[in-house]
Amino acid sequence: MRSIAFGFLLVLLAAIAGGGLAVPLKKRKTFELENIYIPATIMMMIVLPFAMAMSVLPHWLAAVRAAGSGTVWLGAAYGFGWGIGAILFGYGVTLAGMSVGFAIIMGINTAIGSILPLVVKSRTELLTPGGAVIVAGIAGCVLGVSICGRAGALRERAADAAGQARRFKLAVVVCALSGLLSSCANLGFAFTSQMGDEALRLGASPAFSTLASWMPVFWGAAVALLLWFGGLQIRRGTWRKNVGPDAAHDWGMGVLMGVIWFVATIPYGMGAYYLGRLGTSVGWAMNIALSLLVANIFGFITGEWNEASGRSIRRLYAGLAILLGSIVLLAAGSSMTGA
Repeated sequence: MRSIAFGFLLVLLAAIAGGGLAVPLKKRKTFELENIYIPATIMMMIVLPFAMAMSVLPHWLAAVRAAGSGTVWLGAAYGFGWGIGAILFGYGVTLAGMSVGFAIIMGINTAIGSILPLVVKSRTELLTPGGAVIVAGIAGCVLGVSICGRAGALRERAADAAGQARRFKLAVVVCALSGLLSSCANLGFAFTSQMGDEALRLGASPAFSTLASWMPVFWGAAVALLLWFGGLQIRRGTWRKNVGPDAAHDWGMGVLMGVIWFVATIPYGMGAYYLGRLGTSVGWAMNIALSLLVANIFGFITGEWNEASGRSIRRLYAGLAILLGSIVLLAAGSSMTGA
């Protein structure tokens, strides 16, 4: 029997990890983005998925084959898009800062990653009272992250009205593209669920069967990330930093980033299963809203808001309050639909 409460708990775990994903980026010493993303990608997309699949999902390869090559290629294509979004994520949070970068990226990510699966896979639910509450919750998440993003813009304007304004315009473009493509992670997981169903049919535990759906998505993302950042190291000559001063520390930050990234992904997939029919919509919106809450906590801890005006902080608090209310709506709507 599926437990919605357990599903929410798993999504919360993923959100906590997701909210801290940018911390290793900010703690690196000499590595450029192209350096730190290599160990993070290897750990997140290759080492940990294969290790987990071999230990808890012995028939995962058979499940992937049974789903058909078309499903595999679809998952890999979505994964490739997700990889490009992840590339832009690193640049976006570097340009815009953790709080505002998360707000823009996750706002777009929420709208596309939550609503599209709901419309395509569960459109009849939209006509029910519970479905209406869920849509309201998703809309609230988008509004909340938009307000948080505006708070970040005010913070940047106060910091440096001239230089930061030009920088912020570029940051908005980069973060918007990242949010659009990052939603491919959830779309790939949602639209290749046949692999998880096949794993379940072959005897996998319901808690881990969704990992089969993630595998091709990981493969596509790994190709995009390794090609881009590996090529960038060669072109810019930054490969030398891999063995330079403080390299051991930064390799550790890269590995830590990969572990956090993995924990921000797999528990969400497991939680989506326990949330039921609407799990990929409710869970995704809730995951992003909670991630933004955690990201802003880290933003305060790391001093991003030390010089912010009272107006920008009040706006941030308003956005976070809307996010909390939206999470309540999502939980209530999920219970009403019996998802």
